[in-house]
Amino acid sequence: MKAILAKEKEWIFWPNCDERKRIRYFMSDKLPGCIGYIDGSHITLDEAPVDDPESYFNRKQNYAIQLQAVCDNDKRIRNLTVGYPGSVHDARVFANSSIATSHNYFDEGEWIAGDSAYANTKFLVTPFKSNTAGVDDQRRKQFNRYFSGFRVNIECCFGSLKEIFQSLKGLRVRVDKKNGHRLACNWITACCVLYNMILPSLEFDLSRYEYDESVESTENHSELEHEQQRSDF
Repeated sequence: MKAILAKEKEWIFWPNCDERKRIRYFMSDKLPGCIGYIDGSHITLDEAPVDDPESYFNRKQNYAIQLQAVCDNDKRIRNLTVGYPGSVHDARVFANSSIATSHNYFDEGEWIAGDSAYANTKFLVTPFKSNTAGVDDQRRKQFNRYFSGFRVNIECCFGSLKEIFQSLKGLRVRVDKKNGHRLACNWITACCVLYNMILPSLEFDLSRYEYDESVESTENHSELEHEQQRSDF
């Protein structure tokens, strides 16, 4: 695992200015300015953490660690944030991640696509919510369906990651503050590095991730009751 993690920066890195220009050119007639797709995924833990288990308990009634990733059109992971406990909302994880707090990721006009769990910002665009003013229902659904056709890349990326590395469906690591949490985060990160290494040999089935309007309209965007960020993380 240490050997794999030593290669992390060689395999997971943000596209430089020239590569972002090439991505923008490719996306110019699709989603102009879009250079990637962001989402969060919960890595379920097989057992309750020893310390502060309630902070790991998520809305799906599981104990989990948060994985946030940005992928490109080839479904390659380009940015990674691992380690927040499962009760922390996706929007909070993003707000505290380097991609949100640093100004070195985007040039003017560049942005990433996210789902409706995130807030719209200058560099992050989300689907229209059902109560959006000034947009009729037909146009909203039309845009959201088109938008989802590209954002599905990150969902497909997560799906493939967990199918290949089955341990991420139920991580058998005893999580505690002393070393278990760090071991779990290193395990998840190592799987992401290996995923990028073998990416050219993978085949993807996008039909598994068709747009579902009901998911966007019923998603809970409120902060969870126990999502207050712990100083330990």
